[in-house]
Amino acid sequence: MPVFVLNTNLPAGKIPKSFLADTSSLVAKELGKPEEYVSVRVSPGQMMIFGGTDDPCGMVELESLGSVGGAKNKRLIAAIGHHIQEALGIPQDRFYIKITDVPRENLGFNGKTF
Repeated sequence: MPVFVLNTNLPAGKIPKSFLADTSSLVAKELGKPEEYVSVRVSPGQMMIFGGTDDPCGMVELESLGSVGGAKNKRLIAAIGHHIQEALGIPQDRFYIKITDVPRENLGFNGKTF
């Protein structure tokens, strides 16, 4: 159920067409989850500042049913940070990455909870 959300002030035209698919693949691989359960959303063109400037920036949220926490989060943050910097040109010191472990009873799919 991993859900990856990137809010960024980059305009849509600066987001490569492959970014969604590449991010989906990365999240599945890093979490060890089937890609068919991964959801990726990018919200470009947001009115955002980071550190007092409107230079390219963003906010990442990654939610997952388990497979996160401790040392795994360090690896996830490094991989996601590198991916965003390389694919979008946003320096890693211009976005936060928030990782949340969602309790199974708090997520629904196909008419029932996990």
